[in-house]
Amino acid sequence: MNQYNAGRTAPGTQGMARGLVGLFLWGASLTVLFATGHVRAESFIPDADVVLFSYDFLDLDDPRIVSDGDAAPMLTYACFDEDGALVWTRGFTDIDAWCEYARNDPGLSARKTTQVGWAMSQGNEEIFWPLQALMVLCPAVRDTVAAVESRPLVFDRFARAWKTPHIEFTTGQNFCHQPSATVYWNPTITRAYGSPMAWDTFPPLISLAHELVHAWQRVVEDKQIYGPTLEIAAIQGENLARHAFYRKVPGNESLRPRPGNRGIYRNGAFTAYFEDLEWSEWWPGSEPALDTFLEDR
Repeated sequence: MNQYNAGRTAPGTQGMARGLVGLFLWGASLTVLFATGHVRAESFIPDADVVLFSYDFLDLDDPRIVSDGDAAPMLTYACFDEDGALVWTRGFTDIDAWCEYARNDPGLSARKTTQVGWAMSQGNEEIFWPLQALMVLCPAVRDTVAAVESRPLVFDRFARAWKTPHIEFTTGQNFCHQPSATVYWNPTITRAYGSPMAWDTFPPLISLAHELVHAWQRVVEDKQIYGPTLEIAAIQGENLARHAFYRKVPGNESLRPRPGNRGIYRNGAFTAYFEDLEWSEWWPGSEPALDTFLEDR
């Protein structure tokens, strides 16, 4: 939630609740609570003239959505005043176009080094701005990143060294190095298994959302060694991001929730992927399935 007043900020007494996250925090003394896609920010403002603004991406079926020349809905970034009234909207073709805009917008970029996500990005703007887009789209991701960044160092007992949790690019598979909470993200991967299932095709940022949960598990829950059960929370977090893309980002009409890790094994051999789910069959608390192993007797 961006909060500012024509070039100056101050703490204040305003309460807001909106289904948004972006949360570039411009004021001080803010308490932000995240739950099921909603954010509540409370601050203390001695000056009644201070104006608060908040930002969100609109749902594609929102009547206020920006459309392109063919009347197709665009990725729509919106500004709201402190009463929740729409101030302005801007349409973008995709996430990359929004990132280019944000990188060059004085209001968004001026305090980038103090924003959630800067530390995990290690100052790499090629990571930072896509991460910001993901956090605006899905509040749970921002909550996850903020929690990871609250602990600047973790001890990697295998390397016998203190490590800084962070994100870095890889040309290989997406994964989180659990002992150090290092997230390796490949922004070109759009399929996990190459299966024919709809759930196995996704935007690259979905994988980042998944791996960030594993980093959270290391930092917050002290899970230093990867195990299959860690996939339950990671897939739940991934599905929150999937749902946000489905609702807000054009071109994701076929995106589906991930039903589980991979699928069914029989006598040690993989035999079938988990079936697709519709969004009507999913809810944020849904528990994904772990791989099923069957043995013929």
